[in-house]
Order: sequence, then C-alpha cells, then structure tokens
Amino acid sequence: MMDGPMPSTAGTAWVRTVKVVVVTQAVILVGFNFAFPFLPLFIQELGVTDESELALWTGFAIGSAGLAMALVSPLWGLLADRFGRKAMLIRSVGAGSILLAIQATIGSVVELLVIRVLQGAFTGTQTAAAMLLAVIVPRERTGFALGMLNTAVYVGNLAGPVVGSVAVAAVGLRGSFVIGAALLAACAVVTIAFVRDAPVVRAPAAERGVRGGMREMLTPFRWPSLRGVLVVGAALQVVSAATYALIAIYVQQLARPPFLSIELTIGLALALGALAAAVATPFLGSYADRHDPRTVLVASVVIIGVALIPQALVRSAVVFLAFRFVLGIGLAGSAVSIAVLTRGGAPVGGEGRAFGALAAAQNLGWGVGPILGSALAAVAGIPALYLACAAVALLLLPLALSRARFAAPAGADAAVGQWG
Repeated sequence: MMDGPMPSTAGTAWVRTVKVVVVTQAVILVGFNFAFPFLPLFIQELGVTDESELALWTGFAIGSAGLAMALVSPLWGLLADRFGRKAMLIRSVGAGSILLAIQATIGSVVELLVIRVLQGAFTGTQTAAAMLLAVIVPRERTGFALGMLNTAVYVGNLAGPVVGSVAVAAVGLRGSFVIGAALLAACAVVTIAFVRDAPVVRAPAAERGVRGGMREMLTPFRWPSLRGVLVVGAALQVVSAATYALIAIYVQQLARPPFLSIELTIGLALALGALAAAVATPFLGSYADRHDPRTVLVASVVIIGVALIPQALVRSAVVFLAFRFVLGIGLAGSAVSIAVLTRGGAPVGGEGRAFGALAAAQNLGWGVGPILGSALAAVAGIPALYLACAAVALLLLPLALSRARFAAPAGADAAVGQWG
C-alpha cells in the first residue's frame, strides 16, 4: 500500500513514522478505554448512587473533556507549528499517562471532574498524531496515512473496552487505570525513540507575544478554504455524538430475537459501526488521494443521512444493527475526507493550526451533541432525535457540494510533480 510516489528528500523514513504512530495510537486508545467506558461505575464507586445524579455526573464527566479540548486545541495547533509536531504528540501521550495514573488515586466525583477537564485540555493524542502525519507524509499519500490513523483509532476503540473489562474484573477499576497509564507511558517512550518529525517552517509574518499568538491561533477560522471543513466537521460530530449517547437506552425499545440479549445488542450497536469504519477507512483514504476528496465527503454525508432514517423507523434490533454498520462506512468516509481537505486548506507551516481548529470544531460538536440530543429525546422521543440528525446530515449536502468552501484538490498528477 505504500508503493506510491515518495518525497525524494525524505526517502522512506516517513513510512516508518506512519507505522509507529498508527500502532501506538491503537495502543493509546486501548489504554484510554481502560477508563472511559467504565466512568459510570467509577462514579458509583465514588459515592454517587442516585440514578438521576449518576446520569448528571456522567454527562459532566464526558462532556467536560470534549469542551476543554475544543477550547485548547487551537493553542496546541499554534505551538505545533512553532515548535514541532512530535513535541505535541509526546506532550499529549505523556499527559494522558500521568492523568490516568492520578485518576486511580482520587476520592471524590469533583476530583474526577477536574481530572477529566485536564485530560481534555492536555491530551488530544489523535489530533497531535494527525498534525504530525500531515507534514511528514507526501501530500499525495495524505488520505492513506490519515486513513490508517483513523483505522487505528477505531481498532483501539473496539478492543479497548473488551480488554478493559477483563482488566477491571481482574484488578478492579483503579488497577485498570494504572495499567492504562503504563500503556500510554510505553507509547510515549516509543514515540520519543522512533518517530521522525519534519522541520518547522516559520511563517515570515508571524507575530510574537500574547496578542500575536492569539491572532495566529484564531487565523485558521478565517481561512476561506477551511470554513467548509470546520462547519461540516462540527455538525457531523454533533450528529454522531447525539445518536451514540442514547444507543444503550434506545435498543431496549426494539424487538430482539432470543439470542440477542440487551447487553449483546448494545455492544454490537457500538462495535459494528467502528468495525465498518476500521475496514473501510484505508480504502476510502486511498481513494481520496487519487480522486477529489470532496466526492468522498458528499457520498459520506448522503450515507450518514440515509442510514439514520431507518434507525428511527424500524422496530427490529437486527435491522437497526445492520444500519449501524452502514453508518460506520459513512462516518469513516467523512473522517478521512475532512482530514485530507484540512491539510489541503492549510498553507505550508500552518498544518498544526488547521488541525487544531478542526479539533476545536469537532470537540465542540462532541461536547454539545449529547446535551442537545438528550434534550430533544426527552421532549420528542429518541426516534425523533434520529430523524433530526438525519435531516442535519442531509442539510449539509449543499455545503459539501460547494467548491468555494473547500481547498481545490491538487490531484495525483500534481502531487507527483511536487514530490518527484
């Protein structure tokens, strides 16, 4: 898969970096999933037993990290452009390891909330990895490399809860947090030893000082070729998070065959979409490299909208699971096309700020999606929420079709000429 054009100056060093980053990201997500899926259980262990209070604290614990990451991501993007992307990747993995270890020692739900806010502010390993790959990979292999990164994330999210549940059963919640912290620490060491960075390109007009830094940090939000990416990225994250958050409740309302328990149905609903995305992402990434990534984005938006409609209307858990699989393909295509278009919309030396802005937009969507979705579901029911999310996805179609809102793709021939 890595036999295409390569930059003559870098040889194949970027290939090794991609492999190391992809493998470590999968392990990192496994490590984080030693803790994340079990937050409600941990909150109960911290003394919150009332069902309504448990739901409230769980929502705060999950949403606070996303909102904190949304606020801080542009800063990390700016620092990546100024001081290097490898440093930001090491920072995010190292901070995750330390904060997971601290989480194993806390004694109150307020302390947990503080840790979750700090995790959102100081981690963001996937964004840091995307920033790095976006500058060390040849432009014509962007979709492939970032697609492999997304596949690693999906694999980590699939395997993490399973491995984590075994660890929790064996050593308890706090012990599993420590194991997750150790996995992240090992990945930080591997990153330091084996990951290659690209030289920092200093912007000639870069301003210094706090005011200059703030202007640089907010600049990507004004780049015309990035506006469409940010809007679509945030909106699709709202759609994904709003529907994902209530799956465990919704599937209990669906008819199931005898072999499908509630627990198995919930697990499959969460896993099938990730499985579809993990399988589809490398192919869609390579396709986006050879063709217009906007085509992939348009098709993905249509798939997401169309796949959500029957999930709202059917009363069979089996049919619901089948469309969750289809939805995973759409989410995979949107993720890889948005990543390619983000790099295309950034000037040389501004890739970190571009991906920081994208992370801010997506994490804002991840933070507010469950809140808005829960409110709508409480008023109109979960099927209405799914229909509303389908409508939002399909309403993005005119924007996805707009050439003026996205960077024009260089094309395979142009990419070969640039690197050959």
